Amino acid sequence: MSKKYDIILFGASGFTGALVARYISAHIISENINWAIAGRDEKKLKEIQNGLTNSPDIVIADVTDKVSLHQMASKSKVLMNAVGPFNWYGKDVVKACIDNSTHYLDITGEPSFVADVYNSYYQLAVENKACVVNCCGFDSIPADYAAWLTAQKLPLNEPKSLMGYFRTNAAFSGGTLTTAIQALYMEAEKKSVKVRIKKHKDAPKLDIKIHFSKEVGGWAIPMPVVDPHIVKRSAFRLPQDYGIAVSYGQFFVRTTFIKMLKTILPVISARFLVRFKTFRKRMFDKFQPGTGPDEERRAKSQFEVVCIGKSKTAEAITIFSGGDPGYNETAKMFAQSAFTLLDKIKNNSVHYGVLTPVEAFGMDLVTRLRKEGLHIV
Repeated sequence: MSKKYDIILFGASGFTGALVARYISAHIISENINWAIAGRDEKKLKEIQNGLTNSPDIVIADVTDKVSLHQMASKSKVLMNAVGPFNWYGKDVVKACIDNSTHYLDITGEPSFVADVYNSYYQLAVENKACVVNCCGFDSIPADYAAWLTAQKLPLNEPKSLMGYFRTNAAFSGGTLTTAIQALYMEAEKKSVKVRIKKHKDAPKLDIKIHFSKEVGGWAIPMPVVDPHIVKRSAFRLPQDYGIAVSYGQFFVRTTFIKMLKTILPVISARFLVRFKTFRKRMFDKFQPGTGPDEERRAKSQFEVVCIGKSKTAEAITIFSGGDPGYNETAKMFAQSAFTLLDKIKNNSVHYGVLTPVEAFGMDLVTRLRKEGLHIV
C-alpha cells in the first residue's frame, strides 16, 4: 500500500481517543510508524497534538461528510475509529475504508452495528483486500481470546461448553453510557440487526440465567453485550481450533446478592425507560461524550475474565486480567491491534473480510499484550 500514513486515529479528541493517542505517541519510535490524528474539530485536535511527545499530523474529517471520510481513508494503511455511537456514525467510515482498501479497526461494543457490518460488508472487504475488525478493546478482546485459548486446551473433536465470567470495579465514560442507552433503545424497538450463526446439533445446551457460581464464587448475571456474538463468530469460522460443536455463555459476576440486585435493577429499568424520548434525552444530556473517570479513578480499576471450558473428558480454564478495562487497557489493546496489523502488512499475512480479533490477529496479539503487562494464562 503506497499511503502517506501507517495509522490514522479518527476521534482522537474524544475521551477514549485521547488516551489512545497518548499510548500510540509513546510507541511510535519503537514501532517505527508514521501517523496522524483525525476529527472534525481542528482546535481540539491541536490541543491533543500539543500534549503529545511526538507530534502527529492532523487530518480533518467529519462523519456527516462522506467525501472527507474517503479522503481520510485514502491516506492511511490502517484507520482506527474511536467515534461513537457507532450505530449512528460508524457505517460510512467502514465503507470508506473498504472502498479505499484501507484496513479498519474500532472499539465498538454495539451488537447491532457489529452484526450490520458483518452482514453488509464481508464479501466486499474480501474483494477489496481490506481487513475490518470491530471490538478491538475491552469489547471484545478479553472474551474472544479467553474463549479461543480455552477451547484449544480441550480435545478438538469433543463437543465443548465455554463459560465466560467477568469482574470489574471500573467506572464508565459519558460516551460509553450514551452508547449503551442507544443500544438498549434499538433492542427495545426491535431495530437491532442480528447475525444468526447456526448451532451444531451436538453443541451442549447452556442454561443462560442468573445463578450463583461456586466455580467463580459469585452471582453470575447474563448481560446484553457484544462479546457472545464475537466469540460465536470466531468459533464458527475457526473449527480447526474450536471443533464444530461449541456453546458459549457470558456472565457478569457480583460477589453478593445485594450487589447483584444493584446491578440488574438499573438495567431492567433502563430497558423499559429507553422507549421514552424524554428519558433518552435526559440520559444523553447527563452523560456527555468526552467525559469519564479521572486518572486516579482509572488507576484503581481492574478487570478479570475467567473462561471455563468443559468437554466429555476434559476441563480447562483461561484467565485474562489487567487494569482499568474500558480506557487504559482498551487504549493498549486497540493500539496493539493496530501494531499487529501493521506487522502483518509487512509480512504479507493479512486476512481479508470482516473478522473477529482472534481471526485477524491470532497469537501475535497475545504475545504483544503479555509484553505490555496484561495477564493471559
